[in-house]
Amino acid sequence: MSTPLRIERTRPKPGEFAITLDERITDPGAFRVSFVILLDGDLVMSPEHLGVAYMAGVLRQVGYTCEIREVEHGRHAEAVAELLAYQPRLVCFTLMSLNVPSCLEFAAALRAADPEVVIACGGPAGTFTGTEVLRGNPYVDLVAIGEGEPLILDLVQRLTLGESVEDCPGIAYRAADGSLRQNPPRPLVHNLDVLPYPARDQLVAHGNKLEYVRVSTSRGCVAQCTFCSAPNLGNRIQPGKAWRGRSPESVLDEVEYLVREHRFRTFDFVDSTFEDPDGGRVGKKRVRAIAQGILDRGLDIYYNVCMRAENWHDTEEDHELLDLLVRSGLEKVNVGIESGVPEELLLWDKRATVEDNITIIRMLREHGIYLAMGFIPFHPYATVETLVQNAEFLRAHAGHNLRRLTERLEVYPGTGIADRLAADGLLGEGFHKTLDPYDYRYQDERVQRLALHYASLYNNDDYHERGVLTDQSAVFEFETFNVVVQTFVSRLYRRVHADPRAVEVLEGFKSFLHEIRQRMGQANYEFFMENLHHVLDGGDDSKWDRHRQVADVEQRFRNCIDTIRNEQLRVGMRLHRLGHDVSAISSTMPPVTPGGAPRSYNGGAATW
Repeated sequence: MSTPLRIERTRPKPGEFAITLDERITDPGAFRVSFVILLDGDLVMSPEHLGVAYMAGVLRQVGYTCEIREVEHGRHAEAVAELLAYQPRLVCFTLMSLNVPSCLEFAAALRAADPEVVIACGGPAGTFTGTEVLRGNPYVDLVAIGEGEPLILDLVQRLTLGESVEDCPGIAYRAADGSLRQNPPRPLVHNLDVLPYPARDQLVAHGNKLEYVRVSTSRGCVAQCTFCSAPNLGNRIQPGKAWRGRSPESVLDEVEYLVREHRFRTFDFVDSTFEDPDGGRVGKKRVRAIAQGILDRGLDIYYNVCMRAENWHDTEEDHELLDLLVRSGLEKVNVGIESGVPEELLLWDKRATVEDNITIIRMLREHGIYLAMGFIPFHPYATVETLVQNAEFLRAHAGHNLRRLTERLEVYPGTGIADRLAADGLLGEGFHKTLDPYDYRYQDERVQRLALHYASLYNNDDYHERGVLTDQSAVFEFETFNVVVQTFVSRLYRRVHADPRAVEVLEGFKSFLHEIRQRMGQANYEFFMENLHHVLDGGDDSKWDRHRQVADVEQRFRNCIDTIRNEQLRVGMRLHRLGHDVSAISSTMPPVTPGGAPRSYNGGAATW
């Protein structure tokens, strides 16, 4: 008698992700999902949210109906009414420290209007606080932990079939008995190339005219900065590799698709570090392949990336790679400089030294790449001495942006600095409930007085108290304008470098900008030191004329913007008289005309 054939189901390996639909679901389109993006914090200036876009892409691939809905600060009532008309079964929020109050308010209004809808939160804050979110927001049913694509696909199918979600990996939820529970996390997605392109609803909704389009070429980070809540070696909660990269071909295919389908060509590569996983041979080989592929495919684009200072050295090889990156479209780099004080770099667990920071600042300037630096002079352990050292560092190195001298540490859940502050008794008792990033106290009361005073100079009370941008001051506008002017120069250089007359015009403008920035850096330093000495001399806070200082700061930065803009217009006219089309550096391309679009154009970690 023959032995019966045994058929064993093969179980997926950890980190494998197959985008498939349960065969019992016959009409997935009848189930509607709404991803609500609350425009608070960073999303005010650039609203596109890649984590949500990836989840929408996964759901649509198997036939589900979903939308991405932006909600402006102060428009919750209207948004809830519009949301009800969509009739979603599941509403998802991405939770960050700065939008916790907005999420509570919106969820309360939504729950009152629709008691049956399932409300879920995810994102960085949800990932690291889990059941604390449920405790602080009684209207939320569950919280997603970690990367969203496998979780959202599993969750939505369970809800479609009416099944329990209590054994769904990677969620915190309210059990039937009212208790709050959290399941073990899912493994990280290992092969990012299996993911569909993120849904570009927001780009389309904005008429293909966002400031830039975000593209993720990798996830994770091999550093472990103590202030950072992005997935890294120091804060992993999901099993799997700390860093995973898409193949250069996958990245290039997506960029080419966006250029051809959306006629857009300014991108922000949102990777924590573009040259990871090692910052050396392996990482730079991948970076080189992406840059060379952009040139080989004839993609006339511009892009921003993040780099780490310790990865770049004053060598022929690194200079050659930066040249290639610039030729392929690199125009801005964000570097976490964070401090000009060695002891503070140790506090942040930075691998870079002060000398590394100075080197990359110089190298980027030499290659005409705009530096957007992270800098944290104000934090609970700061002293008057470190404040002065950092002010002197910035005066010598890119101190034209006043906010760099006065930036306060933002504390996020799941970070090493949050644990240290709690252990030292400096973290606010309500931090884990409110996630207020400024809920801490300073060891030196004088530093605290200065920090709060400077924060009050730039914006309204929303920014002063919670770091939320609702109105833009001239200080913020100057930062954005500075980037625009720098890219104006770098983009034109790519087009007129063969014309010595045009190069001479641009060199003159660069010298003009350098002089303006040097003057602004010196003025910022003097302004900072004037206020610092007021505190050191025992000055009375009530004698600080805040309204006068706000007006003075606004006027100084407004005058600087106007001066640069007027000179920029003159430069444009000079180049036009030399036969060059300044409009050719636009982020968008012209509409398609009969016969096809012309080849020449004339128009910077994802969780839920």
